[in-house]
Order: sequence, then structure tokens, then C-alpha cells
Amino acid sequence: MSDRTFSLEEVIPVSSTIVDRTVSILDRTSNSEDQSFECSIEHLPFYRSVESDLLLMKQYLFKRGLNEHEIVSQEEIVINALKESLNQFIQIEKDKNDNLIITIDNIMNECDHLNHLLELEWTIEKPHDGLTIFEQMKRANNLLESSKHVLKTKTTEINELRIQEEKLCQKLNEAIVEFDNEDETPFARRKTVLENRIHDLTNFQVERSSHVKQYREQLHQMKIELELDNNYNLTADNSNDNNNIALLRLIDEPFETIELSKANVSNLQTLANELDARYQKNKTKGDQLVEQLTALYDRLNMNEIDQEIKLPIDNPHRPSNLIKLENEIERCKDIRRQNMKTYILNIREEIFVQYEKCFYSREQMELFQGLYSNVFNEETLEQHEKELEEMKTYYNRNEQIFIELHRWLDAWEEYKNAIIEEKERRHIETTLKKAQENVLTLADEYEQTHGHSFHVDGISIIDFFTHEKENYSQEKELEKARKQLARGQTPVLTNTQQSVKRQLAHTEVMKTPSKQQQPEVKPATPFRPSSAMSNKRFPPLQPQQNKVRLMEKNKKLYYHEKQSQVNCPYEKHDSILNQQDKEV
Repeated sequence: MSDRTFSLEEVIPVSSTIVDRTVSILDRTSNSEDQSFECSIEHLPFYRSVESDLLLMKQYLFKRGLNEHEIVSQEEIVINALKESLNQFIQIEKDKNDNLIITIDNIMNECDHLNHLLELEWTIEKPHDGLTIFEQMKRANNLLESSKHVLKTKTTEINELRIQEEKLCQKLNEAIVEFDNEDETPFARRKTVLENRIHDLTNFQVERSSHVKQYREQLHQMKIELELDNNYNLTADNSNDNNNIALLRLIDEPFETIELSKANVSNLQTLANELDARYQKNKTKGDQLVEQLTALYDRLNMNEIDQEIKLPIDNPHRPSNLIKLENEIERCKDIRRQNMKTYILNIREEIFVQYEKCFYSREQMELFQGLYSNVFNEETLEQHEKELEEMKTYYNRNEQIFIELHRWLDAWEEYKNAIIEEKERRHIETTLKKAQENVLTLADEYEQTHGHSFHVDGISIIDFFTHEKENYSQEKELEKARKQLARGQTPVLTNTQQSVKRQLAHTEVMKTPSKQQQPEVKPATPFRPSSAMSNKRFPPLQPQQNKVRLMEKNKKLYYHEKQSQVNCPYEKHDSILNQQDKEV
């Protein structure tokens, strides 16, 4: 055996260069961070095997005849190849670890993103570096799996809300909610926005459904009341055919199938308002025609046989009935022209009824010059109808005052004439006080509105109450004086009685004209019913009752003057009225 050969059993001398290189290989292949790795006992067989193989290779080279320099060069080639191979394996393992760490980082980033979107209850923490990479990977995957489970649940909720929203939007023709960046919008915010949107859409649906049902019912009713055809008398216009067809579908198709859009609701509302306006106009016209026809029947004294329309008529506002009413009114007007005098006299009686209801004085009645006229033509008729309408309007506007005034007068008559107990008298006094306060309050409001005081019998309401009470005091004193005379006693006149006596004496002087004094002659005028001239008040009479009352109490004067057309002074007129009151 040569000097370069050796066996495994014996110690083979190795040059210092080879030893150094061997140590160098060990140093370079060892983990610099863990120096204990090269000293591990389990690696010694490997190092010995490598060293043995290197020695064996040297023997082969030496035996082949290579010199030492060539052997060392070849040995370096082998050692470099071993080193490169080892470095490749090291790099492969290092890349694997790096890739695993990158994967873990990606998983943790995804968990962080999900945590931001889902707002999870737990905190996302990166696995501790002290753990192995596989353990870190396992914990990261578990965390990601839990987050994805929550994500799936939340996504299902959002999808269900989206479906609800889309259905409502389709029904209401509304736009769906759009997020600027939905993928980055937290689920809680998306859920809140969608729930609020669904709540608003639901309210819209309820509101619009209610309106549509209301308008549909109204339109169906208007179709009957206005006697419309199946097309609701919509105008035939080629440009609006599609709109009219769509509108008819909204009215007549099943409610569940129609779209509750703003435009549809608005179109239904517009049509309903138009038909309602037409209905209200017809209703007002129908009431006016009925009132006009009723007045014509009453003033013409037409019996039921002569009346072609039996009043009250059902549904006078319907177009067919309006035509009937108009035709009947025209027929009655023809009859009226043939009986103008009777017709105007009947209106005049109605005017007297209104004068009575409104507590008009004679002076106020005389302001209407038409009452003096004996000419019965269209102009006179128009004057009377205008006066009657004004008196009705005046009464209606101040009806509450007249009602309270009648309450006061009823209680006042009961207070003056009835023999009542003290308790009942106090009750009547309370009623009088309350009614008077109400009348004065309403009269103040009237004065503030119209700028002048409210008059009763031609005087202010305060003077009216004062005169009524003064007259009552005078009546009581005169009654007391009559009783004294009946007993043969000489009555003592109080200041009030003396004042009354002076007024009566003054009135008698004024009523007797002197030779130089000519009585003022005024046209003969109809007079106010005597009940209106006295202190007593009665509830408003019906036209027929008032007519009987006028004929019974006033025919000697009123109709005698009207037939003979004899003028008489107002003084004589007053004396006749006073004489009539005494007889009554």
C-alpha cells in the first residue's frame, strides 16, 4: 500500500490542507444560528462517512496516478459540489418556510379584513413566533374558518334583505340602494341601510296602497254618480291613448297586479280630483235647482198632480236628473210668466217671514222699495228674489245671534207672565243672564267684523234689552195703578208713570195736524206683522202659517190699501196698527 492509501481501520494521515477544508465544510454547512447542530452526536456517522468517502476517492485518484495537486483539485470539485447541493437543499427548505410564512400573513390579513367587515366579537391576533410554522398555519386557518362561517351567515342575511328590497322597489318602481364600495362597507352598516330602506319602502307601499284603494273606490263611485261610461269619459286622443289605457288598468284591474309607483298614484289622484270637482259642482247645481224648483212649486201653489217631479228627488246631482230639473224649471217659469202677480205676492210674503226672523223694524223694511210697487213684471220679480236671497243670507250668517235672542225672549215672556215659584224664577233669571251675555258677545263680534252695531227692531241690541226691561217696569206700575183705581184709590204716579203720561200726551199732539200743517203723504206700504211690532216674539213661522196670520190680522188694512190704492199718512197707519193690537 502506498503512502496515499489507507484503510478505515487505521488512522489515515491527512494533510493540513485537507483537514482545514474539512473543518471549513463543516463550518459552512453548519447552522450559524445553532452551533450545537455540528456537534450533535447523531451527525458524527455522516461526517465520518463523508470523510471516509473523500479518502477513498483520494486513494482511487492516487492509484490512477494523479499527483497531489491534481488530487487536491479534484477533491475541491467534489467538496464544492457537495456544498452547492447542500445549499440548494437549504434554499429549498428556506423557500418553503418563507412561503408558509407568507401564506400565514395572507390568512391573517384576510382575517383582519373580515373582522373589519363583520365587526367580530373576538380579536384577530397573529400566532406567536415561538410556535412552529405548521402550528401557526393551523391556528391561522382555524381563525379564518370561523370568520368565513360568520361571513356566510351575514351574507345570507344581506341577500335576503336585498331580495325584499328588490321586490318592493319593483312594486313601487323605486331605485335600489347603491353603495359606493359595497365590498368594503361593513355588513352592519349595509344591514342597517337596507333595513331602513325596506322600512321606508314598506311605509310607501302601505301609504300608496291606501291612497290607490281610496281613489279606486272614489272613481267607481263617481262612475255611478256622474253616470260615466266604462272609459270614464276619458277624451279620445291618439297621443294619450296609452296613458288612458294604463289609467283604466289602474282603476279596474285586480289590485295585486298594479304597480304602486308615484306616477300611477298621482294619475289616479288627478282623475279622482277632477271627477270629484265635477261631482261637487253637479251637487251644488242640483241643490240649487231643487231649491229653485221647490220655491216655484210653493209660489205657484202647484199641487202634486201638476208637479212633474216629486220632491224631494233622489240624487238630484246626477246628469239625467239635472236635465229633468232644468226642464221642469223652464216649464214652471212659463207658468210663472202667466201668473206673475200671484208669484211676486207669494215671494213678498216670504220676505215678510224673513223680516220677522231677522227682527227688522218698519224703517228697515221700507228701505226695500220693491215692496211699494204694484207693477208685477220681471224687473219687480228680480228685485224681490234679490231681497229674499239677501235676507236669507243675513239670517244664515247671524243665525246664532237670532237663536240666542229667541232663547232670551222665550225666557223673558215666561219671566213676565207666568206665576212661578222663587226657585224657578231664579232658574229663569240665570237663563236670561246667560242668553243675554251670549247675544252681546256675538253682537260684539258682528260689530268688529262689519264695523257697525247689530240692530234689533231698528235699534242697537243694548238699547233693545234696556227698552224691554223699561217697558216691563212701566207695565207693572200701570197694572198697580189700575188695581188702585179698581179699589177706589187715587194712584200715585211715579216718575216712570209721569214720563209715560207725558209721552202719550206728546204723541197725541203730534198725531193731530193743524190747519197750517199738511200731513206728509207716503205711498201705501205693506206693514210688518203686528207680532213683530210688539214686544212679544214667536219662533219663525212657516210660509203657509205666516200667510194665514197675515190674512187674519191685517187683511182689513193691507189688502184694502192694496186694492183701493188709497194712500194714508204713516201717523194714521200707526193708529190703525195700535187699534188692531188692542183688539187682539
